[in-house]
Amino acid sequence: MPLVFGRVIYVEFIKASIRGLPDLDSGRPALDLTDEVTRRGADAVPSGYGKPFQGRVFRILSRFSDPQVAEEAMSQVLFQVARGKLHIEDGSSLHQAESYVIAAAMNAARDILRARGRRREDSLVRERDNEQATVDVQDPEAFARLDKLMPPSELRDVLRELGNIHPRAPEWLRARLDGDSGQEIATGWGTTPSYVSRWQKQYLPEIKRVVEHHLRQARRAYSYDRRCAATSRP
Repeated sequence: MPLVFGRVIYVEFIKASIRGLPDLDSGRPALDLTDEVTRRGADAVPSGYGKPFQGRVFRILSRFSDPQVAEEAMSQVLFQVARGKLHIEDGSSLHQAESYVIAAAMNAARDILRARGRRREDSLVRERDNEQATVDVQDPEAFARLDKLMPPSELRDVLRELGNIHPRAPEWLRARLDGDSGQEIATGWGTTPSYVSRWQKQYLPEIKRVVEHHLRQARRAYSYDRRCAATSRP
């Protein structure tokens, strides 16, 4: 498991003035280090600080049966910290803060398992016998290359049409293009992952229809350009 996980998370707790943090081994109150951790980060606290929580998170994630999933999910949470996308509520209790981090780690693990459960060629754009392009819009990996599969003008058309489906639909697609998880989208929207899940269930069919339509448009334009290039050769 990431050996710095507990220390990094507990430093974030100190920055957020979480109530109920354990004292350091020296007996010094953790919140006394607020200014120091702001300057020095995880180096400001002893290496073992937060280790019990680290072990607890790993045990919880190990229920997914694959230790590698647990390690990868914890690493993704640390990546969220590095990107400034783990938003812990200032002044909340230690129980609330830990529960939030555990939820973020479990969501990351689920995203990893969903991605593993699909073959890469099924995650990205697939060609059917009738050359119609489809995309699994629920899979974060499906958007990893979407902006490369159609020209910018086509992508702008997609975002404009998604705005007619729901005001948040363009923002949702941009987040997916950036690789954001459901937890990160929920944080950005100021809501819960369960709300995002319900929202996706309601609007994904229409989003899928718009995205696939424009993928077909991009495919036709690409095929036309290739034919024109071939016929223009001497």
